[in-house]
Amino acid sequence: MTMIRDIETECSVCGETTEQPVLMSTNSWGYPDLDLRPPEMQRSTMHVWIQECPHCGYVAGDLSDELEISKDYLKCEEYRTCEGNDFKSDLSKRFYKLHMIGRESGNAEKAFYSLRNCIWKCDDVQDELAVEMRKRAVELADELIERDTEDKEILILMKADFLRRSGQFDRLVEEYENIALDDENCDKILRYQIEKAKEQDDKCYTTEEIFSR
Repeated sequence: MTMIRDIETECSVCGETTEQPVLMSTNSWGYPDLDLRPPEMQRSTMHVWIQECPHCGYVAGDLSDELEISKDYLKCEEYRTCEGNDFKSDLSKRFYKLHMIGRESGNAEKAFYSLRNCIWKCDDVQDELAVEMRKRAVELADELIERDTEDKEILILMKADFLRRSGQFDRLVEEYENIALDDENCDKILRYQIEKAKEQDDKCYTTEEIFSR
């Protein structure tokens, strides 16, 4: 089951204290999406993955974490308006701001995963900006994949789904049709992505379509 508790948290930027929801525990049951978004109940805990200070606008996984860039950045119009992106969800806005902070600080991992979370929330509210955000996420994924980290195959799977669901079918097939991933399950997911890309199918699927065959 999911347990969430409100905890008094002091903002590291402005020093104000507010109650913030904190995830104490959760579980998941079922199959993740092809971009590895978890199933319920974990799926519905996104609102506690990020905190926002109502006084200064700082967003972070934990407001007590130190800001890695100048405090003045939180006051600029680009940050306050999410660079002009009119998201339908306040949670999408929070994740996008965290993406901006990651990008500004040179933290590619924070920038990528925050944008991924922004995309997931856009999907929940059927926000058309999800397509544009996926295109941007592909560029960040490429940067991380080039580093050849332990998460490389997971990043490839997320990138493949972002390509397909943003309509970049030919690019997905061209880049990955002749590449085999070391992990057997990851490779099966990638083959399925290529299959759907050839059908020009941009719908959301879960891994159940693959592993329950």
